[in-house]
Order: sequence, then structure tokens, then C-alpha cells
Amino acid sequence: MAKSPAKPQNLDSFFKPPPSNKRTAPLPSTPSKARKTIGGDVKDGKGKGRAVQDLGKVVLDDSDEDERMNGQDEEDDGDDLVIVEPDGAGEKQIRLGKVKEEVDEPKPAKPPPPVASIFQKRTPASPKSPAKVNTLLSSPKVEVDADTKPDIKPSPTKNIAIFDTAAASSSTAAGSEAGPSSSTSKPLDTPLFTFSPTQDVSFGSHTRVPFSFLSDALVLISSTKSRLFIQLVLTNLLRTVIELDPESLLSVVYLCSNRIGPSYEKDTELGIGWQVLSKAIKETSGATAQKLKQLSNKHGDPGDIAFEASKSVRLLVKPTPLECHGVYKILTQIAKLKGTGVLNQKTSLVKKLLLSSSGEQVRYIVRILVSNLRIGAVRLTLLTALARAFCLSRPGRKEPSEESEYWITAKERKEMAKVDREEEEKASAKKAKGGKGKAKEEEGGGKAAPKIKNKPKAQKGQLELEVDEKLKRAEACVRRVWARHPNFGHLVEALLEGGLEELEERVGLSVGVPLEPMLGSITRSLDDIYTRLGSRPFVSEAKLDGQRGQIHVWVGDSRPGGVAEGSGKWFVDEESGRRAWVRMFSRHLEDMTEKYPDIGGTILGILARAEMSETPLRNFVIDCEVVAIDPKTGAFKTFQELSYRSKKDVELGDIKVRVGIYCFDLMFLNDESLLSRPFRSRRDTLRSLFPPLQPTDPRFAKWELIPCCTDNDPEKVREFFEETLKMKAEGIMVKLLDEAEVEVTDAGEGENGASGADGQDEEIDYASGGEASSSRSRSSSNSPRPQPKNGKTGGKSRRKVLPASYEPDKRADSWLKVKKDYLDEVGDSLDLVPIAAWWGQGRKAGWWSPFLLACYDEETGAYTAVTKCLSGFTDAFYKEMREKYNPEPENPLTSKTPWPEVEAGSLSPDIWFKPSEVWEIRGADFTLSPVYPAARSQLGNERGVSIRFPRFIKIREDKGIEQATSAEQLAQLYEMQGAPAGDGGASKRVQGDEADEA
Repeated sequence: MAKSPAKPQNLDSFFKPPPSNKRTAPLPSTPSKARKTIGGDVKDGKGKGRAVQDLGKVVLDDSDEDERMNGQDEEDDGDDLVIVEPDGAGEKQIRLGKVKEEVDEPKPAKPPPPVASIFQKRTPASPKSPAKVNTLLSSPKVEVDADTKPDIKPSPTKNIAIFDTAAASSSTAAGSEAGPSSSTSKPLDTPLFTFSPTQDVSFGSHTRVPFSFLSDALVLISSTKSRLFIQLVLTNLLRTVIELDPESLLSVVYLCSNRIGPSYEKDTELGIGWQVLSKAIKETSGATAQKLKQLSNKHGDPGDIAFEASKSVRLLVKPTPLECHGVYKILTQIAKLKGTGVLNQKTSLVKKLLLSSSGEQVRYIVRILVSNLRIGAVRLTLLTALARAFCLSRPGRKEPSEESEYWITAKERKEMAKVDREEEEKASAKKAKGGKGKAKEEEGGGKAAPKIKNKPKAQKGQLELEVDEKLKRAEACVRRVWARHPNFGHLVEALLEGGLEELEERVGLSVGVPLEPMLGSITRSLDDIYTRLGSRPFVSEAKLDGQRGQIHVWVGDSRPGGVAEGSGKWFVDEESGRRAWVRMFSRHLEDMTEKYPDIGGTILGILARAEMSETPLRNFVIDCEVVAIDPKTGAFKTFQELSYRSKKDVELGDIKVRVGIYCFDLMFLNDESLLSRPFRSRRDTLRSLFPPLQPTDPRFAKWELIPCCTDNDPEKVREFFEETLKMKAEGIMVKLLDEAEVEVTDAGEGENGASGADGQDEEIDYASGGEASSSRSRSSSNSPRPQPKNGKTGGKSRRKVLPASYEPDKRADSWLKVKKDYLDEVGDSLDLVPIAAWWGQGRKAGWWSPFLLACYDEETGAYTAVTKCLSGFTDAFYKEMREKYNPEPENPLTSKTPWPEVEAGSLSPDIWFKPSEVWEIRGADFTLSPVYPAARSQLGNERGVSIRFPRFIKIREDKGIEQATSAEQLAQLYEMQGAPAGDGGASKRVQGDEADEA
């Protein structure tokens, strides 16, 4: 694993900066005298020295007259250093040249010269003793004596780097160099109810959240993999922002999320590559290209490279401290840059951020710029922290006027703080008795992040249970709202204005903002449908081989509220003048409106037809499958045909691949959400208001309803399944029509769901009131694990409700998918994420082979290794992957150390990949393995689930990495296969698997 960055002293150096041993020269406030070296050594009253000649005062000239004379742009090219010399009637100017950011080659016995920077805003001079500053210029050589306080006035739009020959050490604690004076009595890893932002944190003279405060929190988080510890630090961080600077909350949330805006909106990608970063790092640190190459080879991570390069930098003047809202503002400026000269503009803004940073701030500024914080905090953890923060803190410490099911009162906080202190005392006593913790701390060279465990329910008092219920309800509420409306901007605004109590009312499903799609659970056979659903009514629908789409339509003269300017596309009916705003999203919420301009005419036709009905259409949101079709016969084509279409700027006249829109669900209609309605009601409304339409213009998309079978007879279902295979579909989706109760078995589950294994943190059950909202919810957290074929359940039977409502971001048992792959002897088809590889041998030398593949563990947010794959690849594919995952340090997709979100056990690949794509893999069998960690906690086993004889099928371009096969699904598939009886069977499978891998 990557070496964790140095932790702040006392976990919180931002608040208490350690004393610095640097000698910093004050910023002179009056003109200095420049002196030219005349001869050798001379004797004076103070000993040996050099004779110098006064030349005059030193000033900076940013008139850019010389640039204009030479026809150059007036971009950031530095200021002229000018000596103004008295000359009888006036003053004579000696222009010495540009102030350049360059480094002299150091002598072997001396350290490399660090860089010092003078920034835009003047700050009070340091009280420390002055030092000589040697400015590197072209001939003649000039020294500036700091005692004479030169009047250097930098341009308000330019930064000037001056090199100082004095050796300077660099603190690794964020905020110790450039952070404001602040104080705290408790660090951010203080227990939840003991920590009080208003009492324990102060930003000194600053009213906004300094970036150094955030960077210290990120250092603390990166010191551990404990999800509960990360959750605690994030919660206390967000509470502090809510109470002390609520206007910065959105900025802080986005800075912690590896994004600067919703993924579906434009101008939310920074696009910072190594070319921009390396140039900015060199120009702000003085590092040579060779030095940067050495750091790249050693560290790999851009943040670590920038941090190491900046260690030798000494600031002559403390910069204006970065504030979180200011950093976020600059990031949004970078994302919006377009056109000629964009690289120079980006470099300039990146330099501005780096010049205003020091210590750990540099590391995390760069990691934010490349959208890879490497802290292991996933979206669900951030949402959980946000929910918990608003249970304990509100802007201005205003408590809800009425009794709240979420708010933890002052009295409850006080009582819970006592519980926290008691737990701390017990832990300290245990640690002191054992003596192991101290030894480990000394050996590690610093304080290790404490391990946080959930107290068993049986050991909790009544107050603890009540407070836990409030936290669970809050987490369920925030996650439920996010699944319907994944926009941090709208979420944070609603929380600040109305708290958790009004969140669902203020932020709901709306046209123009995508919702997370509902997904189906895996079924291994047609007979299993009846095992799960019995005689309860269902409908079978064809699972077409296309691209899942979500179509949002708004009729009127203005776009719907809450969407960004310029989003979506307008279509106008020339005859009636009717205007329709249309926006289309992919399965992983990517805006693909520009990819399908041919749906516009079809939508207008549907609206025109509805005008003549009893229910005119004002707005709606539809779930559908976009499928490539033969325009003459209407026959389905494969997804591969559809993938040939460009993603942007598609013109109607250039379209070669015709498509059909096959609708299967209706989630929103005429200002009303239909999510809570049973599928029977939604389906009936869809079929009555949106019947098939074949546009007269052949360029427009065909509008159809998904092929289906309403007969529940097993033979009829089997016949329909075979028909779908003939039409090149992948299989069928079976959907429960009405809410039903079924009998389920809690196989191997503990009180709070899956129990931890291998010393991992115990999971919290976030479900409340029948609302499945745990971190495993997308993997059927509100549905049981199917009974294994060997009949061993290991749990108790109970009755459970299967809802027929639309459940965003969940994989529920009310939707079952049966694919041909699942019925083949070859076994199941999985969607796995490539996370690493080894160098190939023999014919594959120079290529990556095998690849290490992982599933997505929703409990921890990690990508856990499942298997190695070396079959099914073509030479062209090997070449493509070698180019994509090249091992050069500049490549943001590869690293010599694993990413924090990757868990591979004891495996040691030659290269690590950043999780970025999904591959479809088919295997022969599932087996338990001591090598692979996948689904260990789900099974409560020391061994993980792996697959034998894995074979690559294709890249799943329609899926995001969080939509890969989950660890919960993997556990289900293993159990449905039938676990081998006894350890002997498992051991045989493991041995066979290891033999296959060898």
C-alpha cells in the first residue's frame, strides 16, 4: 500500500503550528539600494567582505512595454527588474531583465537552493532577523541587502519567485507555514458527542474555513482504512463547517468528493494532466525536470511528487492563506476554461494555488486537481457523515422549533458525552494494562489512528439505542433523497435551510436531474423465479441488448428549475409552435442528449398525440432501453452496433445506426412522482399514455413498449424466454406487480446484517422503518440471501415484504433477471473491475497478462480482488491495454502502489490500475480461496470468493465502476451454487483454484 503522508502533530497541527526553525526575511517596505560587486575581498570594520558600488533603488516594472514592442502576448511572463539611478536632471533606468523562476546548479556540499515567493497581498513583516536575498539575474550580478528594505511592488496579477540561498527546512504539517493563527482544544478524531465545534475550534481572525483545516482532516483520514474512523473525522469536519462557516459547506463537501459538481452537468471536469501539473510544480518549487522525474519514479502519486518537490521551498512572505471557498472557486474557473491557450491558463491557476500552499496543503491541492484524494472515503461515507452532522449541528446552533425524529438534543448530547468518556477511560485502562499500543506507536514513529468498533446492541443503554435510531433515520433519509436527486448543491442548500426535517419535501425527484436506476437481482434458473415469488403475479419482460436510458421531458417556454444553463436540448414543433425540453441520461447518469438527437422528433409526435387525449403531457420521466435496429425489418442489432455512434455533436443527417426506444417504466408524470406506486399501476399508466409510435420521418427513433409476457405459467415463461433469445436479447426481467410478503431465511447474518471478518469494522444497519438504506442496500440489503442448493441455511425463517415500488439505487428481489449466461454450464457472467496486472511471459512478454479483477464491496467502498484473468483477450486488446495502462509516472491510471480503495490481500502485481472501467467476465465455477478477499465479510469466512477459469467477454461501456458486481451478489452466487459440505470440499476447491492460477 502507499505510504501514508505524515500526520499533523497532535492530529491537528493546523490549530497549533509547531515552531519553525526557518529564518525568514521580512518584506521590505522602502526602496532598496542595489549594489554591484566591484572587486575581491576588502577589509572593513566588520571583517572580511566585498566592495560594492551603490547603483540606486530597485523597482519592478510590469508595463509590458518590451512585450508589446516584440509582438509578444501580455501573459504571465514575469516583471522587469529595474534599477533607478540618479542622473542629474532626472533618473536613469537600468533594465536588468525578467525575474525568472530558475535554480542555480547547487554545489555538491550544499543543498539545492529553495524558492521564496512574494505574493499579491502585502502581509506584516516577520519579526525574525533579516537575511540577504540573492536574486538570480543576468549580468551584472546584483545583491539586495535586506537591511535596506527594497520597495518591491509586485503586479496584482503576477507572482514573483525569488531564490534564496539560505537552507530552509519544510514542515510536513499542513497549515504550519501558511495557515492562519487558530486554536483547538480537541482534534477531529474526538468521539462524536464529546466534540463541540464552537467550543473546540477557532479560525482565529478568519471567518471562513481555511484550506489548511481541510488538509489536516484529509491527512488524518488517510492514516487509516477504518470506515468508522473516516466517518467520524468527516462528521466532525462537516459539523465544524456547519456551525462556523455554513456558506463554505458545499465547497468542503465537493472538495471531499473528488468532484466539483454533479457528474451529469457540463464543466465539472478539471482536465488537469501531467503536462500542466509538471510545469506548475517546476515553476513553483524550482525543481528541475530531472528531479521531477526522480520523484515520479519514487512516488508515482502526483500529490506526493508535489509535496516532496516543495519541501525545500522557503517563503519570504507568508501568502494569504487559502480558504476552502476560494479553492473551490478557482477549480470551477479551471473547469470552464475553453479554447486557445487553455493549457497556459490552467497552469497559471494551478501555480496560484501551489504558491499559496505549503506542507500537506500542497499534497492535497494536487490530489484534488487530479480528482484522486486517495483517502478511501466513498460517496456513501460522505453522505453518512453529512446526515450525522445535521443530527448534531445546525447553522448558528439553532435547534428545531418542534420535536424532531432526527435532532439529538443538548441533553442527549451531554449524556452521550458521558458515555463516550467512559468508553475512552475503559479503552485507556485496557491499553495501559496491555502496553502493546504504546510500543506500536513508538515503533511506527507516531500516533496510529484508533480502531473504532460498534458497541453490540445488547451492551447499549436505552438512551444509546434511541440516539442510534435517530442517526439511522437521518442516514436513511439522506441516502434516499440522494438516490432520487444526486446533486450535492441542492442537498446541502435544503439541509442548511430546513434541516433533515424538511429535506425530502424540498428535494425530490424532478425533471432534468437523473435518479439512480433500480436494478434486478440475479436468478440462476427459471425455476428459481417460483422459489422466490411463488404464485404471486409478475410480468416477464425482454432484457434487450442495448443501452439503458432515462428520458426527461418538460413542455413549455423555459427549462425546469434546478438544472444548469445550457443543459438539455430544445425541440420545436414548427406547425403548433410547441416547445419541448428534452434530456437523456445513461445508466450511470451521464448526459447523452447529444448522442441521440433522433429522439426529438419522436417526443414531439408523442406530445402532439397526447394533446388530443384526456391527459395532455406536461412533463415526464421514463425508464427505457435504447436498441440499435434494422430500419427496414425492425430486427434488433447488438449493443456493439450502438457503440459505433459518437457521444457528442451527433447531427441528425449523419446518423447511420437507427435506434428504437423501448419503454418499460414511468417514474414521474405531470409534476407527480410515481416512485411509491406499485409496478402494476406505473405499467398501466405507461401503456395507456405512451403507446407505440412509428414517426413518418425515418430519421427519427422508433417508440415502442418493451416486449413482455403476462402469463405466469412456467411453460409460457420458458417459451417467452426462448423467444427473447431468438430476437438477440440477453434474457428476461421478471417484475413483481404488487407488494407481497414472502418467507425468507437470514442465512448466516448477525444482528446488524453481515458481521465483520478478519478484524474489520462491524457494519452498521442503516435501515429504519422498513427502508433499506444500509451501505449494502444496492446489493439487496432488504432482501434475503437465497437458500443454497444443499439446503443449509444457518438462519431463521421470517416473513418479509417485497415492495413493488420503484427503488432507486437498489437491487431488489422484486426484480429478477434471468440471462442466458446464468443458465449455461459455463456459469455466471460477472461485471468486474480491473485493478492490477502482471507482466506477461513468453509470447505475451511486454504486455499485461494476467489481469487482476475485483468486485465492488458496498460495505467498505473498496474494490476487492476476485480472480486473475488471462483468457479471452486478443492481441489488439493486449496492445490497447498496454497503451492505456502504461507504467509511466505521468499516467494517472497506473501506480506502483495500490489505490486506497483497492483491497487485494497479499497479492503483489507489477502494476496497479486506478479503478475506471468494467469488464464482463464468465467463469466455470465459484470457489472459496484464501488468496482473494472478495465477499469475506459477507460470508463471515476467512476465505474469499473466487471464480475458476475466468474468461474475458467484453468491456461494459454502459456501466460505471460502482455498478460492477457487488460483494453481496458474489456471496449470493456462491451460496446459490451450493457450498461444498465441510472444510474438505472447500479445501479441494481452493487447491484446484490455486492450481488453475499457477
